[in-house]
This record gives sequence, structure tokens and C-alpha cells, in this order.
Amino acid sequence: MPTEPIVTTATVTEERDERTVYLALRNGKITLGHLAKAGLPLRPQLKPGAEVQVEMTSFDFEKARIVAVLKEAETNS
Repeated sequence: MPTEPIVTTATVTEERDERTVYLALRNGKITLGHLAKAGLPLRPQLKPGAEVQVEMTSFDFEKARIVAVLKEAETNS
């Protein structure tokens, strides 16, 4: 019986590869964030410091699906 996902915000801490980044949750825990195929256009915005909205299951807090970028990372130009 599927349960509703947990929706929260996180901050990108480090880029990992084309579809994954490391995220810091609000409680300080580091988790692996990934993009579904439909979310691939968001990839250029996933730089360290970006704030994102994620969905997680209550069974596995080790990974999270990135569903939206709430705030892009600050650039030092």
C-alpha cells in the first residue's frame, strides 16, 4: 500500500553526476538527490547553494527526488 511522499526543501551541497547531486536536508542530514527524466531541464540550475523541493518516502531517507528548484545558487561574478 503506497503512502504519500514526504515533501520538503533541501540545499544542493555538491554535484555528483549528470542526474544526481548531494543535498543537505533541513535537519542537517546529507542525502542523494536525483532527477527523473522529466526533470532533466532543471539540471543546469542544480549548483551548490541552490534550494530545491524534494519528495522522499518514509521508508528511505537516503535518496530524494528533486521536483523543483526554489532558489538558484548565488553566483560570485
